[in-house]
Amino acid sequence: MSTAVTSSLQSPLASTSIPQRIYSVDRQQFARDFNERPFMVDHALSGHSAFTMDRLHDLLERSLPIRDKVYWNAGKREVGQKWSDRPGRDFSIEEAFRRIRESDAWIIIFGADRDPEIHAMLEEGLKEVQELTGIDFAREVKNMQSIVFITSPHRISEYHIDRECSMLLQIHGKKTIHIFDQNDREVLPEEEKERFWSVDNNAAIYKPHFQDRARSFLLEPGKAVHIPINAPHWLQNGDDISVSVNQNFQFRNERYANVYRANYYMRKLGMHPSPRGAHPGRDRMKAKAMSVPVNVAKKVSAIRAKMKSA
Repeated sequence: MSTAVTSSLQSPLASTSIPQRIYSVDRQQFARDFNERPFMVDHALSGHSAFTMDRLHDLLERSLPIRDKVYWNAGKREVGQKWSDRPGRDFSIEEAFRRIRESDAWIIIFGADRDPEIHAMLEEGLKEVQELTGIDFAREVKNMQSIVFITSPHRISEYHIDRECSMLLQIHGKKTIHIFDQNDREVLPEEEKERFWSVDNNAAIYKPHFQDRARSFLLEPGKAVHIPINAPHWLQNGDDISVSVNQNFQFRNERYANVYRANYYMRKLGMHPSPRGAHPGRDRMKAKAMSVPVNVAKKVSAIRAKMKSA
């Protein structure tokens, strides 16, 4: 690994202990705005030794053999490009990491909480979010994980939406995140949400003429931003290597998702379904109607995955 890359993210003051609290927040704002609108908070992880480049390289090496635990691309990107429009990969992920200053790379390590220290910090962060929001995570959250992003200077991450809500913590470097209102139907039309929840992770389309509707947050070490479910966003990295960690929460929201799925298929049949939330009674009927085919599809998918790994 390049010494220049490593030394820039090493600190003689790096902490090796888990902070007593991860987040410093306005409790009232956190509870009011969580999963409704974006907001910034302070966090205590930016000086932690778990996020030095040596440790992240070790985590990357341990993640590579595990299917779907690492994603990366390299090359110049535009805001409106899709994740599926992958630029060429003229070198390996190891090379992209080693040359992170000039490789124009975006490296994502999924399930980074496999590292014991990161896992312990995730657990503490989750405990705090649960306490601040009053949400019973054991009942209402089906999946939680930490994701590490390692990004080259000036690199753009494409405009997209997520199924999870998240806390994005900046560890090293600076970047600006632009977050749009998930309820703005001009920015994110119902048809795009329906496609996203049904068949296409890349369904959200960037509309540059609405860029001024985004809220922009400058993320520096020690700062974090909350991103609600389906809130469209994109990021512009600063002049240095960026390391950030995302704590995300996927809720047990099948009813929510199934309404969008029902609307998607109704629209395919030439119908004009009412938007989710406009008629709660109809939403319940749509969610119930979609639950059977969705459960069957999940079982088939699980069987296929098992056969593939056998």
